[in-house]
Amino acid sequence: MTPGTATVTVASRFNGPPGSGNGGYSAGLLAAHVDAAAVSVRLRKPIPLDRELQVRDGQLLDGEVLIASAEPAALDLDVPAAPTLDEALKASAKVPWRDRHPFPTCFGCGPAREDGIGALLGPLDGRAEWAGVWRPSEVLPNDGTTVLPEVVWAALDCPSAQPVAPDGGPAFVLGTFVAQVEQPVELGVDHVLLAWELGREGRKAYSASAIVGPHGVCGRARAVWVSIG
Repeated sequence: MTPGTATVTVASRFNGPPGSGNGGYSAGLLAAHVDAAAVSVRLRKPIPLDRELQVRDGQLLDGEVLIASAEPAALDLDVPAAPTLDEALKASAKVPWRDRHPFPTCFGCGPAREDGIGALLGPLDGRAEWAGVWRPSEVLPNDGTTVLPEVVWAALDCPSAQPVAPDGGPAFVLGTFVAQVEQPVELGVDHVLLAWELGREGRKAYSASAIVGPHGVCGRARAVWVSIG
């Protein structure tokens, strides 16, 4: 191995679209190799599963093929006031994606998964944001008390797609993701997932997301989504 390089493998369990890695989870694995509070990850190719990939100078490589790149970033993002848990639960009960999901086996938000995050949100009454409730369980990768940072990245990723494609289609894939983890996300504790759209330009849609726990914001993110429909 070349000095200064590392390797990562995205196991098949952590898929997004069929046959490729979940964008947020994979971005979080790469971001761990960047010394910054907020990291911007650009996904350039579908993430291969169950294959050792190289990390070199902020780049994720499959042989000589550039899969993704990461760099320090500034994340200036105000998080709207979080709804109550009851309000978030009421919103998530209206989730359109439960029956019309573009990727039902996605680790982050697939309704067909029992070992995933299950991040399914719905529109809040009288507000532009979408919300849901996430109580992380021990089925998720964890250190015994909190979920691992790459799981937090995945939990920030999938919610931000849902306001962009409210009826589940056309399908969007993650292009660029800028995220910052600010507090640990504890196992067995209810957290509010919040997401909102920021705008559109051609085939691109822009959105944001946050995870809010009992002690405030645990993580926040901006996303650029690209329509493949």
